Amino acid sequence: ELTQRILRAIETGEDFRVYVTVPLHPEGPPAGATVQEILRWQFRTIEFMYRKIGRAIEKSGAVAVPQDYLRFFCLGKRECPDDVPSSSSSSSSLSLENAPKNSIARKVRDSLRFMIYVHSKFAVFDDEYVIVGSANINERSMAGNRDTEIAIGAYQPCFTDEAAD
Repeated sequence: ELTQRILRAIETGEDFRVYVTVPLHPEGPPAGATVQEILRWQFRTIEFMYRKIGRAIEKSGAVAVPQDYLRFFCLGKRECPDDVPSSSSSSSSLSLENAPKNSIARKVRDSLRFMIYVHSKFAVFDDEYVIVGSANINERSMAGNRDTEIAIGAYQPCFTDEAAD
């Protein structure tokens, strides 16, 4: 759906952009087979979208690249090495300093990058519709007896260019 909407915008010369925020990786061990399979299909989907958008740009003769229309982002936090507790300021069992060489703790210490998981959803469609919330459209969220989810949809069909007094 997103790709089709972007293709229509390219064809009509409309100024249109889509920004997508996705987790750095799905829940689970990043090197695990399940996570790697999900990432593979996510990559293939993004690649497919960019390829279709690129062909449409080429066909239209526009001076643009696919990223002018579609961008993907992963949120994360990077720590300064000075902010990581040393063994003198915390118990040695919690210290990342002496973590075994190939452990997750050592990888965290070396990279100092941490994923921020985004659970909220936010979308603006055609400058008229907005959806904001945490609700998912899946069995667990729709059952009514499990997760508590909320979302709101709003519609504003008219805009003015008048400055407020």
